[in-house]
Amino acid sequence: MSEIRKAIGGVSVTNTDIKCLGCGASNIKFDPATGTLSCPFCGLSTQLPTPQQGAVAAELDFNSALQRASVDWGRSKKLIVCANCGGQTVYDSEQVTGSCPFCGSTSVTPAAETNQIMVPNAVIPFAFSKEECQDRFLEFVKKKKLVNKKVFNCKLDKVVGLYLPFWTFDTYTASSYYAFRNNGVGAPSDHVNGVWYENIDDVVVFASNRVYHPFISKVQKFDFEKAVPYSPEYLAGFPAERYTLGLNDSWDRSKTLITSKLKKDVHRYNRNLRVIDIATNYYNVKFRCLLAPVYLATYRFGNKILPVAINGQTGETFCDVPTRIKRIILLVLLAMIIISIIEIIALYGGMWIFREPLSILSKHR
Repeated sequence: MSEIRKAIGGVSVTNTDIKCLGCGASNIKFDPATGTLSCPFCGLSTQLPTPQQGAVAAELDFNSALQRASVDWGRSKKLIVCANCGGQTVYDSEQVTGSCPFCGSTSVTPAAETNQIMVPNAVIPFAFSKEECQDRFLEFVKKKKLVNKKVFNCKLDKVVGLYLPFWTFDTYTASSYYAFRNNGVGAPSDHVNGVWYENIDDVVVFASNRVYHPFISKVQKFDFEKAVPYSPEYLAGFPAERYTLGLNDSWDRSKTLITSKLKKDVHRYNRNLRVIDIATNYYNVKFRCLLAPVYLATYRFGNKILPVAINGQTGETFCDVPTRIKRIILLVLLAMIIISIIEIIALYGGMWIFREPLSILSKHR
């Protein structure tokens, strides 16, 4: 069978593998620290396109999305499904997968029909390596108050880099609205009809309807303007979550977000108006299927294993941090008990002091 080959950023890419141009070795990986595709065998490094170099991820026309959707990821992929949490993760076909990146369960099985997974047309590359996650974790812990000092000795475990799926939408809107108008003190209020035009840019919808991790929703603040065109090199060595919220459902969800934004923008423009109802027409709708990076990890504190999520672009970290609050509360309660005992002793002791001299005087009489 003939092999489909193309060149992306000076790197030879096939539909089955990414090979080093220097020595032909397989399984070379993307290095977030340098933004290069590096070969561990001959040392050859290839710089991948960056936003600073003018690499911009194009947006696709919504109406022709189904006809233009690509399913060629640039190398063979396999879909792994977790029996514990239901997470669906896309891996390189040759990559050995022993556990779920979301919950850590080893109950993972390959799924069929991976060839129909729509390929993302944009990606936000990892900005730092897995080894740097420990420093990001400690920086986060140091900002917390009343932290148990033992936390500073904790080490991250099971650190996994993972790409999360998103849809972003752009559209031009023309809306007619019905609003309540406050005409000021002493003037009667009334209702008005109006028209509102607005260009909407980058409405972001998380393309998964599953909750695998307690901090996934908090770690999603990415700079989507720094997305670059998709290339399989960025995923070399990193799995990606498969989107479970499809394009049409995501567009419906984005329209809810857009409606809320339009109402707020009308109110910002005229503070006297409070939009009650709005009907919107959408024109020139564009979208991107986008992957964004996170690191998931855990750390052990005593007999507890606590989850950690780190934004792979910004380094923003989220996790639960044990504090000394319980200890402080116990100390305060203990102090209150001691004070109460002292007050009781002082009260009854004072009564004894006054009562004892009187008894002595009565005896001498």
